Amino acid sequence: MFVIFLDSCFRRTFRTGSFIISLLFIGSIGCTHQNESETPGYLNGIQNLVVIIKNTDDHSSIELERVAILDDPDATNSWYNDMSGTDFPFGGGFDYWFGGLDIDDFGRIYIGNRPEKTIQVFDSTGFYQTNLGRQGNGPGEFNEILDIKIRSNKLYVFDYLQFRTTVFSLDSLKLVEVQNAYLNRFPDIDELTGWHANQFKLIDGETFLVAFMEEFRNANVGTPRYNLDKERSVRYYLVNREGNVLSEMLFELMDHKVITADVGGRHLYNLMPVPFLNEPLISVSDEGNIFAANSETSLIKMYDSTGDYVRAFYIPLDKKSLIRDELIKMYAEEHIQSRNLLLHAELPKTWPALGDVITDDENRLWISTIQNCENSMYEWWVLQDTGELITTFKWPENRSIEKIKNGYVYARETSKSTGFQTIVTYRIIV
Repeated sequence: MFVIFLDSCFRRTFRTGSFIISLLFIGSIGCTHQNESETPGYLNGIQNLVVIIKNTDDHSSIELERVAILDDPDATNSWYNDMSGTDFPFGGGFDYWFGGLDIDDFGRIYIGNRPEKTIQVFDSTGFYQTNLGRQGNGPGEFNEILDIKIRSNKLYVFDYLQFRTTVFSLDSLKLVEVQNAYLNRFPDIDELTGWHANQFKLIDGETFLVAFMEEFRNANVGTPRYNLDKERSVRYYLVNREGNVLSEMLFELMDHKVITADVGGRHLYNLMPVPFLNEPLISVSDEGNIFAANSETSLIKMYDSTGDYVRAFYIPLDKKSLIRDELIKMYAEEHIQSRNLLLHAELPKTWPALGDVITDDENRLWISTIQNCENSMYEWWVLQDTGELITTFKWPENRSIEKIKNGYVYARETSKSTGFQTIVTYRIIV
């Protein structure tokens, strides 16, 4: 069964906390979309499928007004990953420094800083206030900050290398407790025998969304275990902090796509995900709802906090053509190994369909789509969690939305000229 939602040309008001957002339900902003009759066959059999189609060429009324910038040099000087000095294609990834972001009820902004092994706290105006924790193995100390999340007036910080969650009170900003998380144990169900936990997301203090893989990536060319030429599936389950699997398999996605090339006696490949290749997209709402997609398609599935399937969303669209010379200009003009990889690797014909999937504190879904629009622009679709289209807007691809809360958007922005990053707060207005 599926439902088709068309956008509606009328105004509706949403209340988020004390801030009121008026959004116009309107349509297309200049990108070309597939006809409804072109719905792909892989959607057959998907229960509670919502197909979202726009039916006008009017412009969206949503505006995002910049109100604060987190740019204190003493706090943000490590918010940069200089890839020019590394000999590996695309370095260690585009966002190594970033370990998560969340907002408390006072508007304070908490940033997980991976290189500094600390949580940085800023007030709502962007003024740096303090740090929580430091590098080390003791209580309140970190080795690898992977994820942060605010629940019930507490800040939860997951340390991947120590497999534990550190909890801070938001009233006092003091350490409350340290909870061990035995997620490195072998899974306790037969269907995951031989599989390894690989990725972790906090649902709450007791529960994690864990991705399992059958084999890790192996780049030893010519050996039986070489697997960069294979697609690898990732299975997702709910797991408690004792390491016990709580659910059946929620869903299965494909791991991020790897391209390879042999140049000058070297076997080149992208170690980390890159924006122009498929990767799994996961978002966990403040209510614990889970949204999952492969970026190469515009199909998104929703699960509740216990892992039960709820519905799926599909946006028919035309994907953007992938042009080798354009990629080199965007990502590899000044990096020889990245350039060599892009010059010689076999590339897909198109970009992925999706750039990101984010949920806000009203359980609305914000989806960035990559279409045949202007260069360096994404088209964002904002949906109710029932699938009803609220609005669309254009947004530069170098502004990565990390959180939407209390009527504000918090974006991680990357300078195209220097690669430096900062966090910018935008007020949502009409």
